[in-house]
Amino acid sequence: MSGKSHPYFSPSHSPQLNPIERLWQFIKSQFKGVNFLNLQELHQRVQHELAQMSSELISSLKDGCFKH
Repeated sequence: MSGKSHPYFSPSHSPQLNPIERLWQFIKSQFKGVNFLNLQELHQRVQHELAQMSSELISSLKDGCFKH
């Protein structure tokens, strides 16, 4: 490499280019219609959902082919 950097421009809001946005979309879909009594209950449920994710699901979120 020549040591020069080139800027990469992307739209200011581009969730399709950001895998974490797809992860949050999946997590939120698991909670549709659920009311949590407190922050600890929400935290425990998020931890549970993350622990249950298969490698195939993680790959699909990473690759943009949202399958669940």
